[in-house]
Amino acid sequence: MGILDPFQMWREAVTLIEGEINSLASRKMESAEFAQVANQFSRVSLGMQHVFERSLASVLRGLELPSRSEVDALAGAVRRLEDKVDQLLPSPVKPSLVPRPSRTRRPPPQPDTVQVAPKSVKRALKPATRREPKED
Repeated sequence: MGILDPFQMWREAVTLIEGEINSLASRKMESAEFAQVANQFSRVSLGMQHVFERSLASVLRGLELPSRSEVDALAGAVRRLEDKVDQLLPSPVKPSLVPRPSRTRRPPPQPDTVQVAPKSVKRALKPATRREPKED
């Protein structure tokens, strides 16, 4: 004789109960009464959802806050405006097509200023300073 496994007995009982409930539910779901109840439930659910949305909309209006649909409409309008602005702007130039400045030590010429030849700068020598001998 084997050892009794209470968990195995529990699993078998649960499986048997689930099978019975599933067969009962499938028989009941095929009936006309179930279809009427499900239809009525969905109507009540949709009605409650409509009432909730209207109540929430009135609360948002009272608080002077936009609803989700108003925010979505505003976001769509902003996207359309951005697209129109993008169409009006010139297309960006690729960096590979932009002329690069020459690599010199002189800064690039400024178009608004007149170029003046740099003056030669003479540097004066600093006078030598005498160091005091260290005293030991």
